[in-house]
Amino acid sequence: MLEVFFCNVGDGDAILIREFREGLQEYTVFVDCGRPFLEPAEGSLRKEAIYFLKARGVDRIDRMYLTHLHIDHIGGAQRILGAIPTERLFALYLPPEDALWIPQSFTSVDKTQNGIRYMLNIFRDTAETARLCGCRLETVSEGTQRLTDRLSVTVILPKREILDRQKRIFDALYRGEEIDADEVYRVAKQRNLSSLMLRFDCAGRSVLITGDRYASDWEDEPVGHIDVLKLPHHGDPKSMTAPLLQKLSPSVAVISCQSDPRGGKDRPNEQVVAMLQSSVPHVFCTENRPLKTLEASTHNGVRITIGDDGTIACETE
Repeated sequence: MLEVFFCNVGDGDAILIREFREGLQEYTVFVDCGRPFLEPAEGSLRKEAIYFLKARGVDRIDRMYLTHLHIDHIGGAQRILGAIPTERLFALYLPPEDALWIPQSFTSVDKTQNGIRYMLNIFRDTAETARLCGCRLETVSEGTQRLTDRLSVTVILPKREILDRQKRIFDALYRGEEIDADEVYRVAKQRNLSSLMLRFDCAGRSVLITGDRYASDWEDEPVGHIDVLKLPHHGDPKSMTAPLLQKLSPSVAVISCQSDPRGGKDRPNEQVVAMLQSSVPHVFCTENRPLKTLEASTHNGVRITIGDDGTIACETE
């Protein structure tokens, strides 16, 4: 049996994937880790990812994947790596072992440029913690890998030019070089487009984890039908298009969001939710504000199970 649990980490992603055999955990994957800290919110069950892992009895992680360098996806990783033995950590890019601390810009107060420097420092510390704890760091390769005799993962990479540009700028910043501000800004703004996507297959069923990659950027890629879809970018207006949804044709869609969107952001977007509801039998949010077709709700998470015979069950907890 495969269990996929979408943790309610507020405006962020943290997805626990476990294969069980005869009731025992055989293989554990964790995709993204939410934010490092969450303020308590009235009426909300959101909490940091590590609490979900501890509550669900996770005492080791075989693979951790980080989809891209935004705080709501990798912020909680360092704390988890320091507390739970993790065998392998995968990302599209990894900081060099001799990476320098990156100072804030002294010539600009631009939020985006200084924000990427801040995130790169968090990532540097995360990688250092992983190494100290004996975790193996690896850059992902495109293609399919078998994790167990029943579970496989397929890595779907973003566009090569985005990856190459990102590596060039990140490496230079970690070496302490001065980089043109426009180049830093451009790379920072492309972090969603550089999201790693992962497809997990088990018992003839598939689960697609999309990071925050905007739907229009990959609607022409040969992804094909999937059964469970984690919507990118928290269900905002860029998260899905009608042609892509028709091609994917999922039976379950999950949106990781929060009931009070940060900075007034439109998450989940009412039109996107309506689009999903028109063609997807089961649509869930980890939590959400009230919409015309969706009551306000908050859960600890959304649990999907895939039985050995391919039967899919879904519920909120």
